[in-house]
Amino acid sequence: MQYLALLALPLLLVGGLINLLWMGGVWLVDWIKTLRERKRARIERELDRTQAELRATILRLASELGADAHEARKALIRESYLASGRVPDDR
Repeated sequence: MQYLALLALPLLLVGGLINLLWMGGVWLVDWIKTLRERKRARIERELDRTQAELRATILRLASELGADAHEARKALIRESYLASGRVPDDR
């Protein structure tokens, strides 16, 4: 009976080691997944920030272009009145 216990001890130790390695592998895979998720979240935050900056820049440039276009139309109308010799009506 004592010999049976001594024979079972190495098997139990090997089984425990295999279980420990399995749990370590599961932990390692979860840790790698967490790192990937953090990296993905960081990249998404950077893309969102860049998108907001680009949107603000586009809107600012569109506003400036609109103001420039309005000034150009006013100058063109003014020049056409000067070229024709007419005076614009006050409305």
